Amino acid sequence: MSLSAADRTRLLAIEGRLREHAFPPQVVVENTSHCNLRCVHCCHKEMTRPQRHMERGLWEKIATEIGRENPECEVWPTFYGEALILGRELWSRLDFAAAAGCRNLVLNSNGTLLHRWGNLEAILDSPLRRFILSLDGFTSATFESIRVGADREEVYSAVEELLARKRERGQAYPAIICQFSRMPANADEVEAFRAHWSARGAEVKVRPMLEWTSAGSVRSAAIDHDPAFRIACPWASNTFAVHQNGDVVACAVDYDGRFKAGNLKEMTIKEAWDALRWRLREVHRTHRWADLPEVCRGCGDWQAAGAQYERERVAGTRPFWAYEDGS
Repeated sequence: MSLSAADRTRLLAIEGRLREHAFPPQVVVENTSHCNLRCVHCCHKEMTRPQRHMERGLWEKIATEIGRENPECEVWPTFYGEALILGRELWSRLDFAAAAGCRNLVLNSNGTLLHRWGNLEAILDSPLRRFILSLDGFTSATFESIRVGADREEVYSAVEELLARKRERGQAYPAIICQFSRMPANADEVEAFRAHWSARGAEVKVRPMLEWTSAGSVRSAAIDHDPAFRIACPWASNTFAVHQNGDVVACAVDYDGRFKAGNLKEMTIKEAWDALRWRLREVHRTHRWADLPEVCRGCGDWQAAGAQYERERVAGTRPFWAYEDGS
């Protein structure tokens, strides 16, 4: 695939809105690197680093700094694992973050554990602003061929029950967002997926499939592997990503930690963010492509920036950049 003129115009517009932030607007924290699926479009099954839970004390250190420095920072308590594996400990960690002042908590899940450990009620009782379900298929055959290890009827029924319970409660938050990563195997199911979940009160997000830096075997038909031009990466510019052991990595798609800016056991988020400016962000923004870290030089995921959302049903439930660009 080659980027169209429209793609280039869209990406250049995104680059034109990038700016320097004194504190990261989005912090992605890996409370666990364990996952219970082997999805075809994910490199988790090829990950070489250990699968462990983050120490509770490190999570509390991170949440406390965010709550003090930037309460509206988007805090994602997941990175490259399934957070519901933590069980009730997850909800305790989110309650701590909210008490520390974090007001914009966003959780992503594959939905396979929704019916366990009282999770449906815990989600609705939680301080989450957004809860995103990564589903990626409408028919059973497509869903189960992509999300390997998941049962479509089990996951869909649990998400539908979650939405029904939320309606019964009459509450606004968390916004329930059903996400669809578009790829050749499921592209013909986008509209059926959108209609199904919109009718049940979910917001729908459709995005191009990622390659997770192309460091593994995953390849996306949405990405040009020999682009004639390049923009400064929006994720490298806006996202602060932390692995379960405290390593600060390049961005939210640096799943194996091929670039490290430090470790939060030894420094603050602010200190690491300042270090990332000169080692990463300024290199991107000044288009010094040859000076990029190796993990960035081979990555094409910047082309997938800018997902498609339907209308906002609940106020304040879009990524920060959606408000900054006026859309």
